[in-house]
Amino acid sequence: MDVLWLGLLGLLLTGWSVLDGANLGLGASLRRIGRSGPERRLLLTAIGPFLLGGEVWLVAAFGIMIGAFPGLEKDLLFAYYPVIVGLVVSWILRDIGIWFRSRRCSRAWQRGWETIVVLASTAMPFAWGLLLGNVVQGVPTNGRPGVETLIGPYSLLWGAVVVAVFTLHGAVFAALRLPPERRTRAAGTVHRAGAAALALLAVVGVATPAFSVDLARPLPAAVLGVVAVAAVVASTRLFAGERDRWAYVCTAVAAAAPVLAAGLATSPRLLDGIAASGTLDLLTVVVAPLVPVLIAVQAWMWWTFRHRVGVGSAVFF
Repeated sequence: MDVLWLGLLGLLLTGWSVLDGANLGLGASLRRIGRSGPERRLLLTAIGPFLLGGEVWLVAAFGIMIGAFPGLEKDLLFAYYPVIVGLVVSWILRDIGIWFRSRRCSRAWQRGWETIVVLASTAMPFAWGLLLGNVVQGVPTNGRPGVETLIGPYSLLWGAVVVAVFTLHGAVFAALRLPPERRTRAAGTVHRAGAAALALLAVVGVATPAFSVDLARPLPAAVLGVVAVAAVVASTRLFAGERDRWAYVCTAVAAAAPVLAAGLATSPRLLDGIAASGTLDLLTVVVAPLVPVLIAVQAWMWWTFRHRVGVGSAVFF
């Protein structure tokens, strides 16, 4: 039962990384892929149907952590409070920027909110990667890690990896959603982010033993690292062949890999904070019927908005 709950938490965080990771990556590249106001408006229209749906996974993951892993939630919040605050603040600012950007016709107003969207969409995955990098190094049972660990080179490297992978994922998502004649706008970002992701993933592989990071399950984590590298390589080749849907599948695998690797590498420590069996039994009654609904709604949403944006597309925000 304990492993199933950890698997559910991993599923929700992986779902968020894949679905909202694409939105964050596109937001981080908003001003690079969109060269003008109308093009950026088109990109926001591409994000629109999926913004709130992607965030639901993170909200659900927080809920599961509070209910099923109260000890872990307490330790994470106390040990990594500055990083978690940064993640939440950037999350709020990203959403505010998307909501407010098109409220006025003033170009100064729009450029200002576009800048906020770009910065917040970069800061949020960086904070998420920073948190994962700290978790991999071991969640303290009491107290806080030193600054050299909290924002040390190894943790910063994880932050950079997640930013690069999400940016690649978002650029492929943009190509998948944009009209065919505008697809080439995303090509430069795909190539640059793909190269950066490959380099950073390789550095993480070398740095993990160099920093003497003690992983509980090093082999599965290493396998996931290799899978992430293969997924990035495949995505860039598929994108070059204009097979955008398969390229998106590959970048989704790469976006999911960091959270899965961190979870597998530290699972015994994560399970230390699980709730009592009676609490888990009660949560099972509440949560079990909701998970299939969440997945079904997401599938329906993607099927409904599977087409590229165009003149007849619904405009959100």
